[in-house]
This record gives sequence, structure tokens and C-alpha cells, in this order.
Amino acid sequence: MGEAPGPRRPSSTPRAARRRRHAWWLAAAVVLVGAGALVVLRGRPMSLLRRALTSRWLNPVQSARSTPPPAPAAEAVLDRQCRGLAGLVAAAERGALFPAAPDQVLVVVDQGLVQRLLTALTPSERVIADRYRVVVTGARVAFEDGFALVRLDGRASLAGVAESNVFADLTVLGGLEIPAGQASPAVLKASIRVLAVDARRVDVVMSSHQAEGLVEELSRTRLEAFAALASSLEIPVRQQLEITIPAVGPEGPVRIAAASLPLRLHLLGVQAFHGKLWISMEASTGAPRGPGAPAPAMVPPADGGVDLRGLSRDERLQRLRDQYQRLHERFETLLSREPRLRMTEHVPGDLVVAVRAGLVDQVAREAARRYFDQVALDLSGIEITESGAIHADTFLGRVEAGRWSVDVDLRHVRGRLRTRDARIELQAGNQVELSLPVVLEEGEGTASVRFAWHSHGMAKIVCRDFEVRQEISGRVRPEEYPVHGRFVVGAVKDSLVATPRFDPAFRVKVELSRESWARVRAALEAQDEITRCGLGLDPDKVFAQLQELVRKGFLVRLPRKFLRTAALPAGVTQSVDVEGRRVGLTVAQDTLEINPEGLWYGIGVRADIPGAPRPAALGNPRP
Repeated sequence: MGEAPGPRRPSSTPRAARRRRHAWWLAAAVVLVGAGALVVLRGRPMSLLRRALTSRWLNPVQSARSTPPPAPAAEAVLDRQCRGLAGLVAAAERGALFPAAPDQVLVVVDQGLVQRLLTALTPSERVIADRYRVVVTGARVAFEDGFALVRLDGRASLAGVAESNVFADLTVLGGLEIPAGQASPAVLKASIRVLAVDARRVDVVMSSHQAEGLVEELSRTRLEAFAALASSLEIPVRQQLEITIPAVGPEGPVRIAAASLPLRLHLLGVQAFHGKLWISMEASTGAPRGPGAPAPAMVPPADGGVDLRGLSRDERLQRLRDQYQRLHERFETLLSREPRLRMTEHVPGDLVVAVRAGLVDQVAREAARRYFDQVALDLSGIEITESGAIHADTFLGRVEAGRWSVDVDLRHVRGRLRTRDARIELQAGNQVELSLPVVLEEGEGTASVRFAWHSHGMAKIVCRDFEVRQEISGRVRPEEYPVHGRFVVGAVKDSLVATPRFDPAFRVKVELSRESWARVRAALEAQDEITRCGLGLDPDKVFAQLQELVRKGFLVRLPRKFLRTAALPAGVTQSVDVEGRRVGLTVAQDTLEINPEGLWYGIGVRADIPGAPRPAALGNPRP
């Protein structure tokens, strides 16, 4: 008999292997189900969950109460344009775009100049709200429809996190504003008020959900936080100018102290349309005016008259577009009735100053008064000569007894010129015609008189030739003398220069003292004897002719240096500040036009931005 079989041992190899395979398949199924769930749940519920989970990573210091998002950028800009156009229409209807007041000046700033200045901001980097790093790569402006739009484009990422991991494209839209109170007379300081922010997701592999969360948070950040990207810039518009008139002397026959006429501009209001800022200013001469309550410089936008309550976003946009079109057409119709505005638009230059004829007349009259006023004269070596014939009745009839001549040598005369109110007339060709009375006063003088007699015919028998010399003195007789001429105005080296075209000649009239006339008469009467010249010489007649000669005065021709060139430095400041960065400025060209309607002066400005990238390197901002 054989051996009985023992207890069976479990076969571990095939069965255990099958169990292990079942366990692995189960685990794989769980993984696949989970992965499928992730794929299925990529809708909004999962998106909300993901944002909630990742928000702590993206924004660990987020406030407990979130800020509601502002209006979409397109709607905010369109609404602001409608309100700006409503304000322009109201101003045009009451004639306030180019006021007729004679003391107001219009300064026009082209958007191209502001565009070049804002280039100083690119590229730049700022940290916003202590957690977002924003790199500004482009800046654009558009001054249209009552709204000075400023657009900054860039890229936002988390501060302290590499940009390649999580970032978003960012557009900040704002309005340029110029407050009434200005600290510097050399520039207008403007600020940028943020209106809307548009953040857009940029997908990056494995990080798109984080970028989406970043966009969501940027859209909820308060608008004020983005003001740090570009809060201020300076526009080179001067509010204080000065006409300068050089001195003459102190040596020489004419002494004139240097004179000046300050011109001050006070900001009244700013409008934006047709790619320009239209800045209204009040002009004054002389001492600065006292402080007063400043008026708002930027004219506040009017109510656009659009009721958007209860409308969807698309409906709101369409209603705003319709209102914009109506207001825009109305404004352009009103603008076509403003010939001075159209003329100002066609003057080339980044900065254009338009001045009405009334203000030019006012400033020119005051400048002319200072030009000709307080002129001290110390003249000598001025001579006049007169001659005549004396006829006498004899038994042979009326004959010429002789001829006389008088030479007056004005050895020394002192006087002072003063002026009265001038009459100004603007002429085409950049000329200013001038007529004004000049008074010579406060003068005295000395002279010598030489009287000579030459007998003729029978008078020679009893009347010999003789010559009398006599020193005389007197005072300059105050009298008004008309002066006529013109100034030719031109743009020369950042200045307006007025070159005079006058004949610097006028008559000086001297009243001789009684003692001087008595000596002259005594000298003539000494010849009234038959043995001298009593036959032909009538002392009374000759004395009367001498008095008439002196009464007519002496023609005085002033030195050419009396005609000085007056200048008004009208260039721009050497540099301006753009968000803490200095930008150098130079005048590229200037243009001047004067006609009976007024004066227009335009200058082109070149901006020197150290290290600024070429415009092509910035690219165009996304719409």
C-alpha cells in the first residue's frame, strides 16, 4: 500500500498573482474615474472651486469683503465721451469755445506732444496694491469729444512671482485733467484720473487657471490703485511772459533805462476735441492780481442725457452709441460756425497761441508807452541856418539893400520824452502800425546866434558888412509831437521780436530867456545908424524874423540806437517732469501770423527722452 497523501498546501503563485492584478486594476479604475471627474467638472462649479482654492495662493492678503467690479471699459469710455460732448455742445451754443472777451487767450496743445511726453513712461514698472507687478509697455492719447483719453498698456503679474508663470495683459484708461491751481508759471501740471481697467487672461500651459484668477482679482482692484502707473505730467505751457526793451546809454546823447512789460495768464478752462487741448486763459499786464477763488480748469462734463437703468450691457452700449452720434453731429455743426477756431486748427505747431486783435492792441499800446517814455536827451552840435533879403525904398525906387543870414548853433539841450496813448492797427504781413504823440518836456538849452549882413548896391556906400555873435539860453518848450511808424514782428530763436521802422527825427522848440532876446535886439539896434547900416537894416523887422525862426524849432535827428528791438521770449521751458522723469525740450520751429483779426503763434517742440525706446519697438496696443 502506498503512503497516504498529506494536507493540501495552497498554491500561492497563480491565485495570488490574480488577486494582485485585480487590486491594480481597481486602483487604476479609481484613478481614471477621478481623472474623468476632473474633465467633466471643468465647468463653472469647478471653476469656482478652483478660484476659491487658488485665491489663497494668488492673493494671501485679500480683504474679506471684495470690491464690486467697475463698469466695463468700453461702456465707461463711451459714457464719458457722451457727457464730454454734451458739455462741448453747451459751450458752443453760448459762444464760449473761443470767447470774445478782449483779455482772453487761447492756447492749443496738440495730442502728439503729450503722446511724446508719455513715451517717457515706457517701459516702466510699478507695484500696484502691494501685490501686483505691472510693466507699462505702451502709452497712447486721444483728445476727442470733450474727453482727453489716456491709455496705458502693459502686463501684470504677481509681485515676487516669475512673470512666465502667471500674468495678464492690462489696459488702464484714464482722463487727463488740468487743475486750476498751478504752482509753476513755466508749465501746466496735469493729472491722470483712472476711468476703467481692462485685464485679459494670457494662457500659459499648466497655469491658465491661475491667470484667470489674476484677471478676476485685477478687475476688482480699486481704480485708485492704478493711478500709480501715471499720476502726473507737466505740459510746457507758460503762464508768465515778459516783453523786454533794452536800455540805451548811460553814455551818449540819448539815455533810456531798460523797460519791461510782464504778461500773466490765468487758467480758465480746458476742452478736448479734434486731437487737441483747447486751453482758455485770461491775460493781464503789470503787477500780479490778488488771490481769488480759482475757477475749475477742466470744464466738468455735462449730463449726457442717457437713461441706462434696467438695460442689459448690449442695450446700454447701443443707447450710448446713438446718443454719441447725435451729440457729435450737433457739435461739428456748431463748430463750423467758428472761423477763428478753424484758423487756429490750421496753424502748424505742437503749441499754438491765438490772441484776438483787442488784446494785441492793449498790449502793444502799453509796450509803446514804455518804449518811448522816460527818454532822457542830452543833445549838442545841432545847427540851423536861415537867410533872407532886405529891400529899401530909395529915390531910385525899391531896391535890395542886402541879404542877411542867421546861424544858430544849439550847443547843448537837455530834455525828457514822454508819451501819450498810442493808436495801434494790425496789418497783414506781421506788421503793427503805430501813431502816438510824444511830449518833450523838462528841458533847457544854450546856443549861439551868428547874424551876418551883406550890403548890396548903393547900400554899400553907407552900410558896411557886419557880423554879430551872441550867446543865448532858454528852456525847451513842452509840446506834443506826433510820431508815426510801424513795428515788424517776427519769430526769431524762440522769441517774438518787434523791429521798429521809424524816422527818429522831431523838432525841439526852445523859448529864449528875456535876457537873451534883449542882447540880440541890442546888437541889431547898434547897427541902426546912418554911418553903419541904418539905410537898409530895420532892426524890428530882422528881430521879428529871428523870433519866428526860433519859434519854429530845431529839427533833431536822434541816433539810430534810439530805435531798439523789443522781444517777447515765447519758447518753452527746457524740461518737464513726467512721473518723476525729466524730459528735455527744444523748439524745432515756430510760425507767426498777424492780421487785422489778431495774432497766431505756433511752435514745434522736440522731446529728448534719454534711453527711450524707438516707437516701433513698443508695438501697437491692443484695442
